[in-house]
Amino acid sequence: MTAVVLGPAEALSRALADEVGDVIVVDANAAADETMWQTLVALQAAYTSMVADDRRIVVILPTIGISGAAGLVNYTAAIEGIRSMAKSAARQWGSEGIAVNIIAAPVSLFRSDIDASHLTSAAVSNDGMLIHSVVETAKFLLRHDIDHLTGQTVIVDGGSVMLP
Repeated sequence: MTAVVLGPAEALSRALADEVGDVIVVDANAAADETMWQTLVALQAAYTSMVADDRRIVVILPTIGISGAAGLVNYTAAIEGIRSMAKSAARQWGSEGIAVNIIAAPVSLFRSDIDASHLTSAAVSNDGMLIHSVVETAKFLLRHDIDHLTGQTVIVDGGSVMLP
């Protein structure tokens, strides 16, 4: 079981390490191509370290990639590229019993320098439980007894970004 987190996301990464164990943090402050390359390397490392009963990967990234943001083309393009990469890995490795899923959470968990005020306000605004909600969702997605959930994006942001 591995969680790949777009960094820096210090508080989220620490909480995941406490609950999940194997966490790889990718530097999302790098250039878009470097961030995507680091994520590819992280996914490959997770894949090669798989053991029989721990065949789950979850990639955790900001929702800002889904919604987009003015002035952040490189950052949001990298995030969406990583989301597509994770879905491709899910399809490619699924026949081997490896599930890869994605959690999208508010950009505030990842970076404090990005303005997300253009997004709709969250329906649930208990930010004090946000990291807990992301960690519990990751633990669920990393369970080895859930076989048919792969390639999916679960948005954990209190309902700010809602997809059909």
